[in-house]
Amino acid sequence: MSPNTQLLLLAFGAVVALIVLIARFKLHPFVVLILVSLALGTAAGMPVGNVVKAFQDGVGGVLGFIAIVVALGTMLGKLMAESGGATRIATTLIALFGERRVHWAIMFVAFIVGIPVFFQVGFVLLVPLVFTIARRTGMSLVKIGIPLVAGLSVVHGMVPPHPAAMLAVGAYQADVGRTIAYALLVGLPTAALAGPIFASWIAPRITLPAENPMAEQFGGGVSRDNMPGFGISLFTVLLPVLLMLCASAAAVALDPASPVRAGLDFVGGPIVALLLALLFSFWSLGYRQHFTRDQILKFANDCLGPTATILLVIGAGGGFNRVLIESGVGKAIADVALGSHASPLLLAWTVAALIRVATGSATVAMTTAAGIVAPISAVTPGTSAELLVLATGAGSLMLSHVNDSGFWLIKEFFNMTVPQTLKTWTVAETIIGVAGLGFTLLLSLVVSGCSPRVQSTAEGWIDVTATLDPAKTPVYQGDAPMKFDFLKDMRNGDILTLSVYSMGAHSGTHIDAPMHFVAHGAPIDQVALDPLIGAARVIDIPDSVQAIDAAELNQHDWKGAKRVLFRTRSTVRGWMDEPSFHKDFAYIAPDAAQLLADAGVVLVGVDYISAEQFGAPAPRTHQILLGRGIPIVEGLDLRPVQAGDYDLIVLPLKVRGHEGAPARAIVRKKALKA
Repeated sequence: MSPNTQLLLLAFGAVVALIVLIARFKLHPFVVLILVSLALGTAAGMPVGNVVKAFQDGVGGVLGFIAIVVALGTMLGKLMAESGGATRIATTLIALFGERRVHWAIMFVAFIVGIPVFFQVGFVLLVPLVFTIARRTGMSLVKIGIPLVAGLSVVHGMVPPHPAAMLAVGAYQADVGRTIAYALLVGLPTAALAGPIFASWIAPRITLPAENPMAEQFGGGVSRDNMPGFGISLFTVLLPVLLMLCASAAAVALDPASPVRAGLDFVGGPIVALLLALLFSFWSLGYRQHFTRDQILKFANDCLGPTATILLVIGAGGGFNRVLIESGVGKAIADVALGSHASPLLLAWTVAALIRVATGSATVAMTTAAGIVAPISAVTPGTSAELLVLATGAGSLMLSHVNDSGFWLIKEFFNMTVPQTLKTWTVAETIIGVAGLGFTLLLSLVVSGCSPRVQSTAEGWIDVTATLDPAKTPVYQGDAPMKFDFLKDMRNGDILTLSVYSMGAHSGTHIDAPMHFVAHGAPIDQVALDPLIGAARVIDIPDSVQAIDAAELNQHDWKGAKRVLFRTRSTVRGWMDEPSFHKDFAYIAPDAAQLLADAGVVLVGVDYISAEQFGAPAPRTHQILLGRGIPIVEGLDLRPVQAGDYDLIVLPLKVRGHEGAPARAIVRKKALKA
């Protein structure tokens, strides 16, 4: 039995064990998730210490964001309920759409609200409306709740500017505007099928408990005569959405160095936006409605109790997710999918769907699948890059189950059993995945191959150069900022267009020459061509690894390679296409640098703007490699390629007497020998 088959069987067994232990034996999900995660990691051959660390990292990674969002959103929702704000919005929607169509209204509201916000943020903002409408109309919570999560989920997976969708846009080199237009054409009918239509069918078949602790938290204030107005109530709940939209607009329209953009980026972050909305609600729905400070404090305290269990279960789900990824299940899934010879659209959907089922993360599924399929689609004529984004997004939403933190969020808020959650949320997500693919294929009959597309390859060559863009390219802390301008511009009536650039030598994709850290070392114009042209090996480093030390290096097949390129968390997270400088990028530790140098490696490459640990007491990695005359390529964009052997060409600007220069890098997959 192959290692991949063993991993897949273990993952399947772990999922079955989770369902049986929770649904049949009634064990607490938090405890079961911990036990099954540890058992899976150990059975998959991970060192025991690594299993525990992977689980802890998964819990911390999920709760670091979700815990704050759920807490702030729950307090905001509680105040909306107690003040009557949620009731005011609900009664207005019911009056506008009628009780029979209010679940359609919720889907459209979720679709609109979900465009600038994360799934979890949109959910905690709008779920009080679901509870209020269900109580006032007597309609099933499932019939109203499923359209909510369907609308949010479709936008999360398919519509830029969500992070995963934007990463896929970059990997496939798709046009953002066209992708958004196609996403709306595909997303709205998909959300309708998975939301109101499916919910109307499944709701009579699901009987929920009479009592729901979370619904009770949002059950106050319904008898108040002096409810706030519809306008102020709607503005309060949409305030975080508006702040995030402003931040998104600023990212497009303003210079990265602009203090206005920095301020909007700060207030438009999900956590700060929710915090500001909550503080505003203290006035708009609190003091303005004549609540005292003590009453507002009591609301905030009372509503947090029921969230404790929810957060623990969601965190444990994130831990299970991380163990699955670290054990290699996601890579095994991708390897199986690549054995097929499907069209790029079907391949993108299949790879994303399989990774989603294995790891539970839509973001991981979408970014990983895009990295795998991009080089294949680049050499396939007639493939629409924009439709590839949609197909990948649809696949990344398939079959959410017990390894997805979203599964537990829905289960706990709606007080469903595991089987009920599988019948509602899991089926809705599967409908989204299948319908999203179906509508994308239908759209491909009209648009595929019709839209212009920038070709990044010639005879199999793939561009792995990060695009220099002051609005997107990160700059190392303390380095010179990038400034692009036009001295003359034909768009403004000039007879020609003439540009001027100002940037540091280590901007974007660039090469460090020995002179960078070695006294009397060779400058960039004297670096020989031999190390810059030839066979190279791309090595995948897990997202959880920050220090590529000797132990980590020796876990990979690198020996014998003359040129080594590291594909790390920076690629998975798209950091070479983000203006923010991330200090926790993966770096090459000195002991690994020494191994590479001693083995005769002639070039080393990384996918962020430095190979050295940020804040290292001494630049030992650079000194070791450059001291041996080994040039370092930094800032590669390795999203279009996967691990394996390639031909590499990377050529720097020939700048006399300087220590580094921007470079253009291309790779071509080496043909397998017969």
